[in-house]
Amino acid sequence: MAWPGITDFSEAVQNPRLCFKGTDFESGTVTPNRRGMPLVFSGAFACVYKVSAGGQTFAVRCFTREVKDQQHRYNRLSEYLANVLPPSFVHFEYLERGVAVRGDWYPVVRMEWVEGEPLNGFTRANVNDPDVLRRVAAQWRGGPAASLRGLGIAHNDLQHGNVMVQQDGRIRLVDYDGMFLPAFRGERSPELGHKNFQHPLRTAEDYDAWVDNFPSLVVYLSLLALASDPGLWDFYNDDNLLFTGKDYAAPGNSPLFARLKNSPDSAVAQLTERLEECCALPVKDVPDLETVLSGVTLSAPAPAPLVPAQPSSPAVPQAPSAAPQAPSPSAGQGAAAPGYRGMLQAQQPSPARSAPSAQPAQAAVRRRSPPGEIRKVLIGVTATVAVTVAVCVGVIAWRVSVLGWSF
Repeated sequence: MAWPGITDFSEAVQNPRLCFKGTDFESGTVTPNRRGMPLVFSGAFACVYKVSAGGQTFAVRCFTREVKDQQHRYNRLSEYLANVLPPSFVHFEYLERGVAVRGDWYPVVRMEWVEGEPLNGFTRANVNDPDVLRRVAAQWRGGPAASLRGLGIAHNDLQHGNVMVQQDGRIRLVDYDGMFLPAFRGERSPELGHKNFQHPLRTAEDYDAWVDNFPSLVVYLSLLALASDPGLWDFYNDDNLLFTGKDYAAPGNSPLFARLKNSPDSAVAQLTERLEECCALPVKDVPDLETVLSGVTLSAPAPAPLVPAQPSSPAVPQAPSAAPQAPSPSAGQGAAAPGYRGMLQAQQPSPARSAPSAQPAQAAVRRRSPPGEIRKVLIGVTATVAVTVAVCVGVIAWRVSVLGWSF
């Protein structure tokens, strides 16, 4: 039996009552594109549809190739993350009988729909706003990178298409098909990840918790580098942030590596040197992001806003997996940026509300301390001193009377 492709799934989901019969999506609605056909987001091994049902919106992920142990893998992942789902993950469920195509049932993964932009689209929209990029870099370090490391797991395909940035600035990871769990140690990796983010020496044998160390550094360094030099966006090619597989294969011949080593940001220059060293190491010997950052002085990102500002325009939804198959020129570009920039602006105090100077503050203290109150304080202090002196004199007199002057 031939496995369905994107065209087959797109044809099937036009009739939810038939293709989703007996599931929660049977009475649902599949979001259409401008031509009235199902809006589909395609990746290397799956396609995703936006389905609304029961007052909720889901990403229905259909696989375009057969993976025999996929249900087992997702079941183990669900068990492992049952009580520790990190904030950067979305809720998901593997359904063995998920969608019917020409009378045969195929599995799907039902995921929480993420409103936002893929990391590359968000970066493009904010490439001239260094505060935003530094804040996202800080969130990357303290969010997804830290969570994966702390849980002893690996996403296995960290790249721009699997990293979503929401309107409120939160980072969410999607596409868990190839995730590594301790239970999978010793197995071969089901995928090798995106070549523009993965170590140049990686093979299917490189499958452990440390496999995310290299791409975690790539994402972090790329954001910091662009924050210090927006002109680096010239190295963007629609399928990366800055680096490509060719850069990792020969850092000494890479114009990008050469430019980053001379970055005006000393942290970027140092991290570039360390990334070059990592390219020559075995994949398993690449240190985690925190170890790489040891001893590097970073520019402080803008402080986190207390109250998110309302976005000036609604977000353009992006699928949790990859870019849309047929995106419009303006779709998704800058959608999350207005709200995020508004958050950064909201945290800055206006001149009219700036902190009062020391002189007015002292005047306020004087106004709150009337003469009568000050007089009472002075009398109390004087009485305390007098009592203390009297006690000391009494003790000395007693000692003289008992021991004499020779004590």
